Amino acid sequence: MFHTGRKAALTLALALGAPAAWALDPSFDCSKAASEAEQAVCASDALASLDLELARLYRLAESAPGQTKAGRDSLHAMQRGWIKGRDECWKSSLGVPLCTANEYAFRIYDLRRDHAEARAEEGASLGPFEYACDGMEAPLSAVFVNTQEPAIVLRWGDNAIVLPRVPSGSGAKYEGAMWADGPSLFWEQGGEARFAPPGGEEAVCKLADIG
Repeated sequence: MFHTGRKAALTLALALGAPAAWALDPSFDCSKAASEAEQAVCASDALASLDLELARLYRLAESAPGQTKAGRDSLHAMQRGWIKGRDECWKSSLGVPLCTANEYAFRIYDLRRDHAEARAEEGASLGPFEYACDGMEAPLSAVFVNTQEPAIVLRWGDNAIVLPRVPSGSGAKYEGAMWADGPSLFWEQGGEARFAPPGGEEAVCKLADIG
């Protein structure tokens, strides 16, 4: 049976628009921002809101009851590796702000997927949720990132993309054309979605039951 509480939470999250703008301080000291990515976060409330959500999830994973030293050391190593990758966004053809936003979104996905404790509290992200899509062998996994500029992280097989939320008359629509193979779409309405991978044909997807 599908848990109606979780479906209701997803429906509510998708109905929410971007929060009202306000001045945000990220989780780190902006006076010590060294990389172009950190400087971009300090200059943007949208990026700062991503940083704060990631920091919240990281704290939950780090302080989880029963967390072992080995588990904590592994988490720290993964975070250091992620920071190094984020700080290389100056090399990206997407530009530093967009590359940085994508890196945050991917890391939020990974923390939510890999650490149950990171999903224990309500916050600005939700998921992962699994969809079964017509014609696709691999399930489609989605994390909704409802920070100041909402986006969705989608993974299927070895593929992963981030799509920004765009206005729509109904449901929650995410669309973008920044990926090399072409434009992509994910449009969710009441547990059913339309998904087009970059440059590919649309498929109908259904939210998987959760036993």
